[in-house]
Amino acid sequence: MMRSLLLQLFRELRVGRSAATLLSLLSLLACGQAQSAAPAAVTALLWEVKSATNTIYLFGSIHLAKADFYPLPAAAEMAYLQADTVVVELDITDEMASATAMPLITYTTPDKLENHLDKVSWAMLKKVAGTSIAQYQAYKPAVVATGLALRAFARQGYDPAYGIDLHFIRRAKADQKRLVELESMAFQAGVLGGLSDADAAALLQQTLEGLQPGPAQVQMQREAEAMIASWKSGDAQALASMLRDAANKDAGSKRLMKLLLDDRNVAMTEKITGLLESGSKAFVVVGAGHLAGRHSIVDLLQRQNYQIRQIK
Repeated sequence: MMRSLLLQLFRELRVGRSAATLLSLLSLLACGQAQSAAPAAVTALLWEVKSATNTIYLFGSIHLAKADFYPLPAAAEMAYLQADTVVVELDITDEMASATAMPLITYTTPDKLENHLDKVSWAMLKKVAGTSIAQYQAYKPAVVATGLALRAFARQGYDPAYGIDLHFIRRAKADQKRLVELESMAFQAGVLGGLSDADAAALLQQTLEGLQPGPAQVQMQREAEAMIASWKSGDAQALASMLRDAANKDAGSKRLMKLLLDDRNVAMTEKITGLLESGSKAFVVVGAGHLAGRHSIVDLLQRQNYQIRQIK
């Protein structure tokens, strides 16, 4: 069970917020209360990017979703159909890649998770895990946090099978379009597994708090509702505001934002620019948070004087 959840966590690393806020979102949605409203029509987040000689499209993804997230906007469908190349952060259907990633997110015996957590966090985890606590000992704190959140998320009907990136990966393969990865599973595992003990333990504690009734869970629920609503309505400004607030919570959040979003955006933008200049008709699907606000991929491309407009 834990290994299958770990394969899913690579999708969630790309939802596009700081890890702390991401895991808050997952815990929130798992509460179930965010589902009370009737499903809204999806506008989502889509941009057209033009150079002097080429046009590509950027589409913001949510990596765990429900059937009512579909159909996707007609504009996104048209952008996909005109593409000869589909670009994703990584091919999450490539299970062979997990073999190289696993050592980066696990401890080598005799080291174990308990050695890297404070007493409070360890006690909270034992309370949540119960008799299954032993299965978590091999994994690093950020991985355990994500696995717990994903499990709770799944209980409320959110399914990686409905993830937006997975939807387009499968279509690209079926339609024999070229599939290009911006990163690798090993790289993303290195980012998550490479967090300091302090930052990773803070992630785990925040997630555990969000899984239990109380003020933290209520606040997380509000944030989750707002994030999903901003994605569905294509409100990039609202999403950027949430990212900014998440980064400004404390010094640790700011570090995580830089590591998990800003730094990665620079490298991904370089690859996207290369595809744009090469003439590829690319449809780029990345986590929605990578496309909103300062230091986002959209922002970095605008600084290079490409013509960019959001399509609604």
